[in-house]
Amino acid sequence: MGIGNKKMRSIIVLVVTFHLLSPTLYAVTYDGRDLKGIEGLIEEHTNNTEWIGKKAWRHAAQQRIERYRKKQLTLILEDAAGNPISGATIDAELVRHEFQFGTVFSIKQFNMIRKYVHLFGNQIGFENALKYKHKDTLSQHIPGVLTWARDNAITVRGHTLIWPGWRHMHQDALRFKDTTDAKGLNQFVNNQIIEASKKWDVVAWDVLNEPLGNQDIQKVLGQRSMAQWFLLAAKHRLNDYSTLYINENRIISAPTRQQDRIRRYINTIKSIRKDGGTIEGIGVQARFRTNDITPDMVYQRLERLAIFELPIMATEFEVVDTSPRFSPTEFRRAEMTENYMTVLFSHPRVNGIVAWTLLNKLTKRSRAGEKPINIPENRGLLNWDFSLPLNGKIWLHLINQRWRTHVSTKTDRLGAAKIFGFKGYYVITISNNSEIGKRLIKIDDSIDKIILKI
Repeated sequence: MGIGNKKMRSIIVLVVTFHLLSPTLYAVTYDGRDLKGIEGLIEEHTNNTEWIGKKAWRHAAQQRIERYRKKQLTLILEDAAGNPISGATIDAELVRHEFQFGTVFSIKQFNMIRKYVHLFGNQIGFENALKYKHKDTLSQHIPGVLTWARDNAITVRGHTLIWPGWRHMHQDALRFKDTTDAKGLNQFVNNQIIEASKKWDVVAWDVLNEPLGNQDIQKVLGQRSMAQWFLLAAKHRLNDYSTLYINENRIISAPTRQQDRIRRYINTIKSIRKDGGTIEGIGVQARFRTNDITPDMVYQRLERLAIFELPIMATEFEVVDTSPRFSPTEFRRAEMTENYMTVLFSHPRVNGIVAWTLLNKLTKRSRAGEKPINIPENRGLLNWDFSLPLNGKIWLHLINQRWRTHVSTKTDRLGAAKIFGFKGYYVITISNNSEIGKRLIKIDDSIDKIILKI
């Protein structure tokens, strides 16, 4: 899901312009420096002498983050004649992560939260708006949000092209439910995938959602139909750089008694690929509903999926209250958020973490069961009144503070300066003899040295 094409580079210019010229309206509250209530988590990470016993996983995770998420770049300054410029001050600030940090929200609530969305990451998705089932009621809201995202250098994930259970299909598909018209159903599903693939400007699609528990359509069309769905998406996708994912629940977050789901998911992926399906990424929903899954367990499960050598995305990350079985305190939810985000960020195959719930809604129902109408949900990153729950605070701290790079150095006699930081786009500010210049560069695995002429 790299951002290397001309169109996306122009979008990066927009975010840099915004970064340089806009006032920091939310610096106090939303920049990740509000640590009230999560001081213990910050201390635990900082004090590595305490990384023993149940905390020992942090050593390996931190080593992987340093190895896989950072890169050293040599920056060389030259004048117009090609002579090195020594003694110049180089200020390098990361303005956009290579890693995808995303959030999901109800599209009908976008206008309510639009001035907050970009503060929580560089990618968005919709709960239901891109599901074909809801095209008659929600798709009208999509173009405006896509325009906003493009203007604010935010990428969009598509969820989902097909969720193959009857209850997740468009009402027009239900006429095939009790018939033997497999040909008609096949044509309907194909048209559904083609229509959405062609229409929407997204950087990724969850082509197939939750096949382990949704087999209604495959029972009619056959198991090989799943490969066909990926081939159709590959042929008709609007953007050739859109990554095509399979997506499933309870994989890295599976309770111990359900660990067999990992094996079944691996076998499903193998089968689809054997049938020619163009799976380009593996989605794991990462919705945690139990207290007994350790960071080491998550890492080992990711390792099992790494055999495919494909990017892995945590597509629906959250810690869910399933009372009375599991009712985490607000601090415990924040702690689990920090632990799981850290181990996900440390794995070299993981390319993104998407928080499924940005806004805690006011609702009568939640996964905890019946609630009074004015009691909000508690799994999201932002409260209904735009205050921050503790898991929202730790999310912002990780993406805006712990995993950020802002360094200053000077060029040596050869005009060279070394920058070691998180991969992504940087604004380079150069000052020499009171002259100041700015450049946009990208630090990633594709290049070790950049020459800038001043």
